[in-house]
Amino acid sequence: MFNVQCLISDTAHCTLSISHLTLNIQHYTFMKKNFALLALVLAMTACSDDTAVQPTAAIELDKNIAEINESIVMHFTGSADNVVVFPGDEGQDYERLSEGNSGLVVNKGLFTYSYTTPGTYKFVCVATNQANEGQSLLSDTCSVWVRVVDDVTEITRLSAPQVLYDEVFATLHGDKDWVMALPKKMRFSNSDRNVALTQRLKFYIPSQTTQIFIDGAPYQSTTRYNLANVLEVKTVSHEGSERIYNLHTLNYGEFATFSIAGVEGTLQRTEFDYAYSEIALNLPAGTDVTALAPTFTLSGDNVKVYVGDIEQQSGVSTQDFTTPVTYRFVTTSTSDPSISVEAVCKVSVDL
Repeated sequence: MFNVQCLISDTAHCTLSISHLTLNIQHYTFMKKNFALLALVLAMTACSDDTAVQPTAAIELDKNIAEINESIVMHFTGSADNVVVFPGDEGQDYERLSEGNSGLVVNKGLFTYSYTTPGTYKFVCVATNQANEGQSLLSDTCSVWVRVVDDVTEITRLSAPQVLYDEVFATLHGDKDWVMALPKKMRFSNSDRNVALTQRLKFYIPSQTTQIFIDGAPYQSTTRYNLANVLEVKTVSHEGSERIYNLHTLNYGEFATFSIAGVEGTLQRTEFDYAYSEIALNLPAGTDVTALAPTFTLSGDNVKVYVGDIEQQSGVSTQDFTTPVTYRFVTTSTSDPSISVEAVCKVSVDL
């Protein structure tokens, strides 16, 4: 009986041991499969981290034909971490990368650009993705053609660039008449210097290709033009469009002579405002200054002088000089009465 129990016990023990061994084998098999799956996932992850994703280059422009200096807005509609564009003009031509040309980085998918020279340009976008610290690099490109036209005929500013020490600018009246107002004299280094009516001219035009003609001849920046005459200024754009301007030059009006009760006044100019002057007179004590009629001459036949809106006549028009009186000069173009310039002179009397 004892032997049988032992035998039975040994059999049970053996059976238990076999079952445990089977369980261990099954556990090992399960773990082996899991490790293989984990290794596969890690390998795929490592592969994903080490390899860049293929980017897509795609752009939209708000216009394909533009004037020079006109903004063109580009939207990047592709997918990429880094976007660089090559507008195609000088220094930024994708086809000439080997010659040192470079592109411009696009920020947040938006890029604005304008061309200064007319022509047809290949606008190239390069989209790039990278991974593994640049070891994996993929790119994609796309391009569109842009035509830039230069039909600029507008003069934005016009000046006499060296009137003694200053650049004097003309003003535009209407859409075609430029008016240059010059003083007859300018205060310079504590003396009054004559201002000539032969001056060089300078034109400000937002185009490098627009041509300028003065009275039919090509404009020269070093030529001194006779501003005593009305000049015809013609601009011709790169596209062939033309525009005609007139340049009128007028002197600010002023008193050539001025006296009250036989006392001569002396005109005082300022270096900062060519349209302003002053005259101060010392009259004998006891002079009634409430109704004085100055005697004067003007600086030109096309000049009239007013106090307020009332034209003044020499030796006739009276003024109250208890306080300074402001005279207003109007110089009118002899070729076009609608063109004029104004200046003022403040006259004060002391006893």
